[in-house]
Amino acid sequence: MSLVNAAVSEPELAFTLCDAALLERLTGLPMPLTARDCMVALGWRETVLPEKLADRALDRIHFGNEFCERLLPHRPQLERVVDWSVGQGLGVTLLTPMLADRGIELLPRLLERLPEQSEVVVNDWGVLRLLREQFPRLYPVAGRQMGKMIKDPRLPSAEWASAIPPGMQSSLYPKLMRRFGIEAAETDIRPFAEPADLRPNGLRLSVHLPYGYTLKGRICKPGSLSLDKQKKFMPGHSCQKECLVYFSRMQRTGCQSPHELPSFLRGNTIFYRHGEEQQRVLAEALQQGWVNRLVLAGDWNENRCAD
Repeated sequence: MSLVNAAVSEPELAFTLCDAALLERLTGLPMPLTARDCMVALGWRETVLPEKLADRALDRIHFGNEFCERLLPHRPQLERVVDWSVGQGLGVTLLTPMLADRGIELLPRLLERLPEQSEVVVNDWGVLRLLREQFPRLYPVAGRQMGKMIKDPRLPSAEWASAIPPGMQSSLYPKLMRRFGIEAAETDIRPFAEPADLRPNGLRLSVHLPYGYTLKGRICKPGSLSLDKQKKFMPGHSCQKECLVYFSRMQRTGCQSPHELPSFLRGNTIFYRHGEEQQRVLAEALQQGWVNRLVLAGDWNENRCAD
């Protein structure tokens, strides 16, 4: 089953950018900006959206990175994206990863530049505390790392996936989020997902596509490309943001499940590409009106190597 043929309600559409330099590809596109035009401009070979939504105008730009502190944007980069987005009539959401002390120190200079009532996706309790104490004018959104579940693309059966169901479906999850002023959350579609995984559970729900993340760590494989052999695959090395250019497809030998999903390593994080089952689940959730926003991967796609 394909999303292209699904009858859907109309959620908001957001487009993610990690590299501010790629705004040049979107500048000059016909107005209003549509998801299809933006994806084509950034090298996508397909829109991964129903036809009804593909030609609809975007509502928002999500800028930043959820997984690596080193990709926290510099203030001039954020200002460029904010000014451009506001000029296009788009909302702005800043993506933030888990941050160590240095990242927490740098973040206020970015937050103070965001327009009133902008969103900030948080994946770190320290970032959430900073927002609530110093930036109450901004809206926190619970990021994907705040909602735990098993998302291994190698899983052979639904029984394995059911060991840790989506944490956001717990009755306690929305209560905890509201204690911190959070009214919205983002999530992935896991392997062997059920439509009920995407019930909003009292929160406004954003769903990422066409990728989910499965795990992240401290080691960045692309960041080791230019290092001496003795220094490769260790934390603490300098960063040239190689992950914005390079990615690697992940393959394994031996017996594989027929349900196994294509996997990619980008920087310090492993992602999987949605299959037909994830498309079916999302289509059903859209028909139910459960999904408030679809978040399209913008400049992070496996076709980037063709640029």
